[in-house]
Amino acid sequence: LKLSSKIRFSSHALAPRASAVMFDGDGPRAAVRLAAAAAAVGGLIWWMNRQRKPSEIEEAELDEEIAKLLPILDELGKSLFFDCTDIAATTKAVHDKIDASNPGIADQLKELWQTRVFERLQKTQADVTARFGCTLEEVVALQERRMGHERVGAHIEGCTAMMYDALAGVLPLLPGAAATEGLTEDKVVEILIESYKLEEKKVKKAMHRARGKQQQVTVQDFDAICTVAKKDATEQALGKAMPELTGRREVFLSALALYLRSSDAFVKRKTKVDDASKPRWDSLFGKPGSGHGSKSKATGAAAAAAVAGQLAAMGLTAP
Repeated sequence: LKLSSKIRFSSHALAPRASAVMFDGDGPRAAVRLAAAAAAVGGLIWWMNRQRKPSEIEEAELDEEIAKLLPILDELGKSLFFDCTDIAATTKAVHDKIDASNPGIADQLKELWQTRVFERLQKTQADVTARFGCTLEEVVALQERRMGHERVGAHIEGCTAMMYDALAGVLPLLPGAAATEGLTEDKVVEILIESYKLEEKKVKKAMHRARGKQQQVTVQDFDAICTVAKKDATEQALGKAMPELTGRREVFLSALALYLRSSDAFVKRKTKVDDASKPRWDSLFGKPGSGHGSKSKATGAAAAAAVAGQLAAMGLTAP
């Protein structure tokens, strides 16, 4: 492979060798020498072409595998990013509930939570690869063969970082995400406030519809309602503020995570926005003191429902 990548053969390179074989008056001997020289040159060309073919085949295979792999990794990165964002938002609350209700076996329960997280992420990976007509094992094998490729290596590093961030309760960064022009701190706050307003309307509408049908809403049902409402509200608010980012919720969420990591001032600003604008669900469950602006109610029923749903999946009961 190295030989074929470094040596370049051309007719100009062969010309001096051909001109050096001259007739010296001994026709038959000269002819034999010329034939031998031609055979040697022809043999060298054949040998070099033979050495070059494996390289060309491997390059073609590399291009084909990378072309197949990169779209899968892009979709995997986005899907895992949404999972890790949800997990990060729930992990700390789950740990707090475990510490409060089962302190004697807290470590074991936290390990169980981590196992549930890994199972969720593995299922997501299997679902995504299946959409591309591959098994997870096939994609892993492709990654291992091509991990020297810059984008493949970056994907592996980015997804690993997302997983560790999620388990630490830290909002993850989208692998390979670049800064988006116009998505400033001010714009992120604007979108966040609008998304909170829309989320509250969507959840109350869904709950009103359920009660109108006399349907009992469990904590798991409420968690699902809030999850869908939050997703749709963010998409709608983002599309309204920046139409060019319509359908690209991951870009907004990654920018939010980046600003929370890089600016203490932004962290304080978001905390104030959350206290003033983040939806509270006490009134939906007949509890007094609903509304905005109270730090003591910074964790509402939606968060409690999310935690209860996660604990129920682990076979536990929230205190």
